[in-house]
Amino acid sequence: RPGRELEAAIKQAETAGTNPEVLDALTASRDMFKRRDEYTLNATSDHSETLANISHETRNHDWQWEHDQGNIPWVYKPLMISGRLEGQFLKSLVSMQRAKRILEVGLFTGYGALSMAEALPADGEIVSLEICERLKILVEELAKDSHHAKKMRVEIGPALETAKKLAEAGEKFDMIFLDGDKKDYPALVKMAFDDNLLAEGGTLLIDNAFVHGAAYCPSENNTLAHDVLEAAKTCKQPLHRVLIPMNDGVLMVRRMQDVERESA
Repeated sequence: RPGRELEAAIKQAETAGTNPEVLDALTASRDMFKRRDEYTLNATSDHSETLANISHETRNHDWQWEHDQGNIPWVYKPLMISGRLEGQFLKSLVSMQRAKRILEVGLFTGYGALSMAEALPADGEIVSLEICERLKILVEELAKDSHHAKKMRVEIGPALETAKKLAEAGEKFDMIFLDGDKKDYPALVKMAFDDNLLAEGGTLLIDNAFVHGAAYCPSENNTLAHDVLEAAKTCKQPLHRVLIPMNDGVLMVRRMQDVERESA
């Protein structure tokens, strides 16, 4: 969002005939953002061939046609994909966590799911909760060439209902990644910690923590970020939080007992 607003400001300045020095300063700021993003990607490990193909297909898929045919509930946007930077970040965390079971809320085209699956052991599993049956079929087709696809399982239905059933069945996950319907986030945070859907020593990751800028723009009438933080603050046990300013923000939440150790 900041990048889009900067682009808009530059266009307005050009149209208004703004002082060239001011316009140059705005353009330099925009270029600095772009160079930083390029450097970040260049410094990050490349993704697998299957992930590269998923990224390509996501950008070029005819989502409007899918919607017109009634296959999907709304017109998905390619920018909803996790992307290489966040994908490799998730993969690294799975490896560091030594996770064996992962719960993902929101599948889209499976880029994030496969990124994490690549770091799971052979008997590991990532369960993705998704509302759209068409996406499950599409992901099965896109990921079929990866030998990690066998670690991926998709459950179709409303995320809150499915997550509640998993919790009631006593299932636990070493990592939970929320990247689905944002209004479900506060309830899922509570479910992760108060209902112990997240295993001891586990990590909860919440995508889109910046809410496209609404979290820190006072002019925005959006309470999601506040509601998520409030849910974390009011859990039965103290939690440790850190917000990573990556893409649209990733909020990492863990139990305080797993972060702060007793002194000798």
